[in-house]
Amino acid sequence: VNDRFGHAAGDEVLRQLACQLQDTLRAVDSAARLGGEEFAVLMPESPLDGAQWLAERVRQQLAAASVPWGNGEPIRVTVSVGVAQWQREEDIDATLHRADNALYQAKETGRNRVCVSP
Repeated sequence: VNDRFGHAAGDEVLRQLACQLQDTLRAVDSAARLGGEEFAVLMPESPLDGAQWLAERVRQQLAAASVPWGNGEPIRVTVSVGVAQWQREEDIDATLHRADNALYQAKETGRNRVCVSP
């Protein structure tokens, strides 16, 4: 997006993604931008399949939407998502690492998909 439409357009896409997350998450869930175009979502007391379902829902909603920009050409985006469930024996960095590995698996296997960490 930044290369084709500019950084202001990229920022708007990130704002739209943040709004989509806010509208989709429960009150007890938290979303935060980790940096660049990466977000983390914490879903306390949610089963892994619930997190996977939410990730797939957001992925589908974003793939079906567009962000109007500039000369009216819509910006369409897709997302790749890595999902991991926190394990009692690990710290948050280990959980984020597993989610990141699942994210890279999603990107390497075709993008615009959700992959779950074992």
